Amino acid sequence: MICPHCSKDLIQRQRTGRRCTYCRKEFALDPKIDGAGLHDLRIRKAVGKLSDRGRLVVTAGQLNHSLQHRGRPPQKYRGDKSVAGGLFVPGGILTLIGLGTILTPVGPWLLLPAALLIGFAIRQWTLSDVPAPDESVHSRWTEDQFRTTVLNRWRTTYGALPPGLVEDGLVPSTPPPARPAFVLLCPDRTVIAFLYANRYPERHRALLVRDLREVPAGLPLVVLHDASPQGHLLAADARAARPGLRVLDAGLSVRTVLVDQTKYTLLRDLYRSDELYLRLERSVPELTGSQRAWFAEGWWTPLAALAPKRLLAIADRAAERITAPPTAGAPGARRTGPVRSPAAGRPESPLETRRRALAVGFMSWPEPEPDGAPGGAGGARPDGPGLGKGPA
Repeated sequence: MICPHCSKDLIQRQRTGRRCTYCRKEFALDPKIDGAGLHDLRIRKAVGKLSDRGRLVVTAGQLNHSLQHRGRPPQKYRGDKSVAGGLFVPGGILTLIGLGTILTPVGPWLLLPAALLIGFAIRQWTLSDVPAPDESVHSRWTEDQFRTTVLNRWRTTYGALPPGLVEDGLVPSTPPPARPAFVLLCPDRTVIAFLYANRYPERHRALLVRDLREVPAGLPLVVLHDASPQGHLLAADARAARPGLRVLDAGLSVRTVLVDQTKYTLLRDLYRSDELYLRLERSVPELTGSQRAWFAEGWWTPLAALAPKRLLAIADRAAERITAPPTAGAPGARRTGPVRSPAAGRPESPLETRRRALAVGFMSWPEPEPDGAPGGAGGARPDGPGLGKGPA
């Protein structure tokens, strides 16, 4: 690893006790002890990238997600054919030597290790198609493990966390606005802490809550959620609980994740109840078969694993949309199909359309005026293709 103080390349014996043998300064993380690839320079680089070079404040939960594997982890098996081949070759050689010297005192003793090697080779070969226990059910570190492994070690060494990084539970929640413009509902504590740390409630006069039961009546609602069955159900429950009020689903959808799964942190939950999928089918019927199958395999993507800059942009754009005044003419301008009669509430007949057009003078000539008056019989008429020069 590279020493974060003097930039020397250190091998294992040159960093005993998390201390550089060149500059004698202590560092917080050792990739050999604390996890593959986990060291001080990597943490500083990750925090700098997440915080957009100090423009944002990020949480420890977001840093933890950024250190996870992106996309589906590679499939692991209980056996390995290459290991089987490596064991079978010496086992076969010892077997041949033992059989050739079977009449000597050494020959029978050579057959015992040969049999063990061949037995282990056969076991590795037969288990090469048997999947190993799924390690993608949870992230690499839980919240407590990450605090102990990274945050506490960093504080002990440097006295404080890297600039731009805060702990989720230590972000102060500002007082709710006196007259909130809308409510933002998100059950993820990491996302709520990130929005508080970047002054989202003050900038948009937003009230942040984590439970649907905490949403006050009469205010527009924005829902932020994971790409998970629970997240999609939360948006559906919010709409059902607030009929007639504006509810904007701004969460991470499974449709977005399935476009390119390699860009997202994928976790797996193998212990979902069947009742959850039945509720999902009833409440979110717009999900396609492939999206339901992805959920049925247990996969989900946490909203907090998105890049903080993108997450804040999604929340800002949702605030702009939910507080924008509804435009009465816009829906009608995009409407297609037959025009409905305002009086009858039914499709307008061709005769009614013609009468209404004549009433406003659409595609009709002015009435004849006395000769010599503008637009009269003696006046000029506009010419055009197929219009002729006037009455014959």
